[in-house]
Amino acid sequence: MNERVIPWQPTVIAGPKQALLVTPETAKLMLQKAKRPLFVVGPYAKDEPLMSHVVDISKEWNLPIVTTADTYKKFNDNEIETDSYGIVEITNLLKDPEWKGVKGEGQHDLAIFVGCIYYIASQGLSTLKHFAPHLKTLTICKYFHSNADASFPNMKDKEWYAYLEKLKTK
Repeated sequence: MNERVIPWQPTVIAGPKQALLVTPETAKLMLQKAKRPLFVVGPYAKDEPLMSHVVDISKEWNLPIVTTADTYKKFNDNEIETDSYGIVEITNLLKDPEWKGVKGEGQHDLAIFVGCIYYIASQGLSTLKHFAPHLKTLTICKYFHSNADASFPNMKDKEWYAYLEKLKTK
């Protein structure tokens, strides 16, 4: 019998609620619909060109930025206003429906993740998927995140930067 063995792929076998693959246009619709979005930015965003994309997207959409890990120092040195939380801390705050958000205006309804370490982001997104029904999650990383509500597909850098470029305009 010639059965082809298919290797286990955790981003494909994601359980009952899988992430929606999105284009920049769909991501824009999510941003337009959100009342209090939040941009969660990980340590991979310290380097160019991703840092410039993050800054431009946050300015265009008026997104408050939360930097995780050691990203705060790089953004602060470049006079970019952010709040700083650990990835576990911001995940726990986002799942709490009583939290008033980073600006004290109320809980966020959309969290956009970029530049986070994949395996840590995956765990945080899984927590939010199961314990934060009031929150939608969107990842605009170059790798698909099956635990997000919506995610960009796996891409090479050139295509990914083109996707990010499209998010810089409403």
